[in-house]
Amino acid sequence: MNLIKFKKDSDLINDAFRSIFDSPFFRGDVLDASSYTPRTRITEDKDNFYINLELPGIAKENVRIEVENNLLSIKGEKKSMTKSEDTNLVMNEIVYGEFCRSFNLSKDIKVDGIEADFKDGLLTITLPKVEEAKPVVKEIKLK
Repeated sequence: MNLIKFKKDSDLINDAFRSIFDSPFFRGDVLDASSYTPRTRITEDKDNFYINLELPGIAKENVRIEVENNLLSIKGEKKSMTKSEDTNLVMNEIVYGEFCRSFNLSKDIKVDGIEADFKDGLLTITLPKVEEAKPVVKEIKLK
């Protein structure tokens, strides 16, 4: 037996109004450049931490990575498309503007070994971990 939820006409009307008022036009974030924050994923393995940022539509030349006082900052700008005289903007959900993401680095990171790679709109920053001090084992002979 299959169970199918039936929507009443009043539910369909409510859904239509809800979808209109949930649209970017009514939320106020249509062209708000200050709200642009690249999506980020942070992972680790035994040797490194990895920070991945999605930066679609951003040129490599418009991204800057800095480390100062154990603060890793990724800054950049997503430049807006130029408007042509023969086109009219109907809808825009693409956010443009400057962005900055910052991450506090622990003392477990080798700052001199940080590397970055930018390919297909994905920025990957590799943060090598400091090698743990290996305990010195000294064998004491019995007399």
